[in-house]
Amino acid sequence: MFPDVTFSALVENHFAFMGAQRGDLHRKGAAIELVGRADFLSWWAPLIADVEVPPEATTVRLFPWSDESWPPRLADLGFRMSSELSYLDCPVRPGTAATLPDGVTIEVVASDADVDAFATVQTAGFAEPADTDEDLAWWREFLIEEARRNSTDPAQTFYVLRADGVPAAVSLTVVTDGVCGVYGVATSPEFRRRGYANQLLDRIRVDAYARGDERLALQVEPDSAAERIYLAAGFEPRFRSTLYSR
Repeated sequence: MFPDVTFSALVENHFAFMGAQRGDLHRKGAAIELVGRADFLSWWAPLIADVEVPPEATTVRLFPWSDESWPPRLADLGFRMSSELSYLDCPVRPGTAATLPDGVTIEVVASDADVDAFATVQTAGFAEPADTDEDLAWWREFLIEEARRNSTDPAQTFYVLRADGVPAAVSLTVVTDGVCGVYGVATSPEFRRRGYANQLLDRIRVDAYARGDERLALQVEPDSAAERIYLAAGFEPRFRSTLYSR
């Protein structure tokens, strides 16, 4: 589907995450479609030039190897670029996890209470200033449902970092064909700037090596603070995917 084997592996891992936790992924030969569990999570991605955008599509995802005719075609249909994702990866290398600070623990989700803690931290960590209480309640319930449904999948691992027993930071991984995709890294606002995201990543690296994974992969907003953190941690940018919405 994609011209480079490494790029294909990174994209397929991301698709696996979205198909497991954001909606139903459909491959139709000429396109891939995610039917989200909420409308705003849905998107459509063409795989060839000679295919029409479905009339119901409101978000289209393009990759660097998408035909160059797509941006002007989408503009003619009323689409405008709405966001962009930078795909990063790095090799999994041997090593041991650094000693955690006193009072800090990292555990794999193993109970409904852990699921609730995971969803609560992730909701707080990704909250935007414009989010209403109703928005936050929706996200928390959605994330609880997704974590409960997926936490027993052997290809997925959910992590909760606690500081003196209080859930402070979270992340999850999805493993496909030697790629360990890192998703949902979030820290509650009151616990930021303590290095917890890096401590979670360190644990994820160790677990990935123990499983025999070959690469760590993730996606971030280009030129963001998050991207700078991961570049400093040894990740390298591979390509970007652009979303167009109408």
